[in-house]
Amino acid sequence: MLKRTPLYEEHLKLGAKMVDFAGFEMPIQYSSIIDEHMAVRTKSGIFDVSHMGEILVKGENAGDFLNGILTNNIHKIKEGQVQYTIMTYDNGGTVDDLMAYKLSLNQYLLVVNAANKDKDFEHIKSLAPADVVVEDVSDDYGLIAIQGPESVGFIKELFGEIQLKPFNFRTIEFDSDSLILSRTGYTGGEGFEVYGSLEMTRKLFCKAVDFGVTPCGLGARDTLRFEAGLPLYGHELGPDITPVEAGLSRFIDLSKPFKGRDVLRTQSEQRDRRRLIGLKLLDRGVPRPDYPVYYDGKQVGKVTSGGFAPYVKEYLAMALVKIPLDDANDKLFEIEIRGKKHRAEKVSTNFLKG
Repeated sequence: MLKRTPLYEEHLKLGAKMVDFAGFEMPIQYSSIIDEHMAVRTKSGIFDVSHMGEILVKGENAGDFLNGILTNNIHKIKEGQVQYTIMTYDNGGTVDDLMAYKLSLNQYLLVVNAANKDKDFEHIKSLAPADVVVEDVSDDYGLIAIQGPESVGFIKELFGEIQLKPFNFRTIEFDSDSLILSRTGYTGGEGFEVYGSLEMTRKLFCKAVDFGVTPCGLGARDTLRFEAGLPLYGHELGPDITPVEAGLSRFIDLSKPFKGRDVLRTQSEQRDRRRLIGLKLLDRGVPRPDYPVYYDGKQVGKVTSGGFAPYVKEYLAMALVKIPLDDANDKLFEIEIRGKKHRAEKVSTNFLKG
């Protein structure tokens, strides 16, 4: 039986099309994916992301423990800050990418991908020393994401004037409930995420919709993150794709020990290895995941994510390819779509900013 978030009934009231996602019954769209996408880029949109997993790690040595299993240096963030980081295997492959919240000196909240929550929890727990407690607290939290340039106005209307920098969070009291307000998101633009009790999550979602914030489904969530060049586990990251190959070296601190560090260090020094690139279609066609990619007449990899990016109005793709770092960029790539090769030029993976 599929799980349901605290907002399930609200989704039905709003006429959402529901789908099975990571074992949850979730809204894929309410109106149209493009309309919801554009609402976030130009105004504001709200997403139900209560299906995400939350894992609490605490103890006097919690920070040191996490630093040994995560690529980023968790000791560089202070209480009230958030860090994007990646958990890797000994072979450098990706267990998951996640957000780490420093709640206090000895307490961290890890927010992980819904489909990976159980796997992540067991992985972390199996590595934790006796003096570090690891708890799955996913059922205690509801989570909504309010994204878009007008999200600041809604947050001010709701909570008053709150000064919060990107990748910072604050615990606030609202209607006798304790919430975590975080200036984070998965759209590549302005936005906030709010963690709270299940009932408070429902109240906040309804307030946002009444305020005029557009309800958005998982379809727009995916097109938005794709347009901004953000990785998706199972596409740009996975057990067989390292964060170095995915172009995430800025989130890897090779000066500290962690699982898989030596493999990632070796990879980072290789000029002829797999790497993630952005491609813009020059011929009419829709690139999809796993479509073959060619360079100089030879197949060099495949599309990991692709499609139409509504805001930039281009057909684009992220592709994992193996080409020399300094190879000539004046040669065109090709993507095979339904048996026919379509010309494409290499561009930044952040399609939103070019």
